Amino acid sequence: MLPQLPDTDDLAVIPKLVVRTDPVEQLPCSVFFVRVLLVIAAEVAAFWVVAGQIGFLWALALLVVVSAFGPLIVRRVGFGVLAHTRERLERGEVPTRELFDGLLVLIGGVMIFVPGFIGDALGLLLMIGPVRHLVIRLFSHRLARRLQRTGTGPWQVINARARPKRDDLPPLSGPADRSPGPDDSTGS
Repeated sequence: MLPQLPDTDDLAVIPKLVVRTDPVEQLPCSVFFVRVLLVIAAEVAAFWVVAGQIGFLWALALLVVVSAFGPLIVRRVGFGVLAHTRERLERGEVPTRELFDGLLVLIGGVMIFVPGFIGDALGLLLMIGPVRHLVIRLFSHRLARRLQRTGTGPWQVINARARPKRDDLPPLSGPADRSPGPDDSTGS
């Protein structure tokens, strides 16, 4: 049995759902969209400049070759970063720099994988260790300035520096090693 449609007089009683969106909430999405369009336009312009210099087919072949061999470069650099991370972990240190290195290798790999001369150039630059360290240093200084300017808000920042593991330190006392306090009942 099919449901019956309400009369037109009954429709006036149904409340309308009004969705209001704040233009400020839509701003980050539109800024991102504009940036993506600018990157695509820059990649197309770079392709036409290179194609004008070496020819359309050679430019297309160069894009295919870099996109094909790029993952091999990323894999080799990534394994190197992974080896450094393991070394630091074996020494008992926190591999902070290596984690940022790995993140930049991942970003560079994505840039190489997506066809385009600008992205390929930036991605290949991120495969060079000193360039990655420079990028890490620049972003860490920028983040530190931003945190000083805006503060941390409701969060508490804890400075926890890693130090090498030392065997000459006494072990931490556990619950069995502690002496009874005033709140402990002895049962007697």
